[in-house]
Amino acid sequence: MAAAPSAQAPPTISYRLGLAVLRGIGADDAPAWLTHDPRLDALVAPGHRLGDLRAWAREHGVPEVGAGPDELDTPLLDPRTPRPYQREAVDRWRAAGGRGSIVLPTGAGKTLVAIVAIAEGGAGACVVAPTRALVAQWFTQLADAFGAERVGAYYGDEKEVRPITVTTYHSAFPLIERWGERFALIVLDEVHHLADSVAGEARSWHDHLLISPSSLRLGLTATYPDGRDAELRRLVGSVVYRRSIGEMTDAELARFALVRRWVRLTDAEEARYAALTATYEDHMAAAGHRERGETASDAWRMFAASARRSPAARRALGAFHERERLVRLAEGKLRETERILRLHPAEQAVIFCGGTDAAEAISRALAIPMITASTPASERHALLGALDRGEIRAVASVRVLDEGWDVPGAKLGIVLGDSTRGSGRQHTQRLGRLLRRQGEAVASLYEIVAAGTYEFYSSQKRGAGVRRVSENGASGQLGFGM
Repeated sequence: MAAAPSAQAPPTISYRLGLAVLRGIGADDAPAWLTHDPRLDALVAPGHRLGDLRAWAREHGVPEVGAGPDELDTPLLDPRTPRPYQREAVDRWRAAGGRGSIVLPTGAGKTLVAIVAIAEGGAGACVVAPTRALVAQWFTQLADAFGAERVGAYYGDEKEVRPITVTTYHSAFPLIERWGERFALIVLDEVHHLADSVAGEARSWHDHLLISPSSLRLGLTATYPDGRDAELRRLVGSVVYRRSIGEMTDAELARFALVRRWVRLTDAEEARYAALTATYEDHMAAAGHRERGETASDAWRMFAASARRSPAARRALGAFHERERLVRLAEGKLRETERILRLHPAEQAVIFCGGTDAAEAISRALAIPMITASTPASERHALLGALDRGEIRAVASVRVLDEGWDVPGAKLGIVLGDSTRGSGRQHTQRLGRLLRRQGEAVASLYEIVAAGTYEFYSSQKRGAGVRRVSENGASGQLGFGM
């Protein structure tokens, strides 16, 4: 049995390096969920139990030591008035004890929802986002709302902790471990990145939630991971407010049209596609991965693992990747992209590509700039600003523009492929980027699909998610052209 901590010092509770700490109380008189830590000579629990420890301490007259959450002693500088659904979302979240996720379509103003929640809380907040680009956007909007002197950023070489601090999921753990008690609220942007794994297990990114002492927790997303949210519900709370694209289009978001365009491979491309498919499929049939794997993911993992030791598997894997590259770079896709841009001569466009090679090809052929993960944040910001002002016609992108950018004037999207083999979430995120309302402008999302290839099935899966959200309420979709 572990030794009980010393009871000589006056009893106190505190937060220390990711732990909720109780000192000066014997184990027999403390909550059963605390354990003895010999390094601290104290009873401890993960930081997220600090709220429970505070409730116990209040009942037993045990004081808390430490600075506690920062105060926000400033009026909100943001002049915007929340729309009724934004006000309702915040109210529902507060009614749930300040815990839970809010699901709103892209373009519906989730950032303002968080700003209102932070302002009304009147205390320090940590905002966690998946990418540095989103950190920069959050920093700008929070600085405008609360004053730049109250907002800090913590990622990479930038390590400035202030009452409101923005960080990435990669950098959140060390920030919260050391300074977590300064934040009464933790805001989780694009919270679907914290979905459980396919196997239903928690991800490493959940660790910062386990050590965070913030009792108020707000998740924001347009694409909630229903069915893979066990840890989210435990550590953040359930969905407290949800609106779909179909419910909000025309009233709060732009109306939109989805158009699918089929293109044929050239004779040479088609012959090469057939040969590569045969190499891959013959090996998969001979190896029997699909029969042994319970799911498609299991079969793929077995195949990928075998490629490390089998020359035949490596040839099949090479054929698989070459076939995908052939489809991404199909000549017909380039010609159809040019045709669509001519059909919309006055609209700014974003061209969503399935790979960097496709983005490079489009950029060279059409003389338009390209934005990838390696594009510096300053250059990315300048290009999006130029697009919004109409100084450039279009940009080509891989995944980096799927979420987290704001160009209300861009109402034309062209999908040349995805990086997920048919993710409805990615497709919905891309559509949402075009739906910020600007007068009566209608958003158009074209999907160019190579006929007779695996893209047919990927396209069907991509569209299913958009059709579901469009059918859930009064839809603003004007058509699904074929």
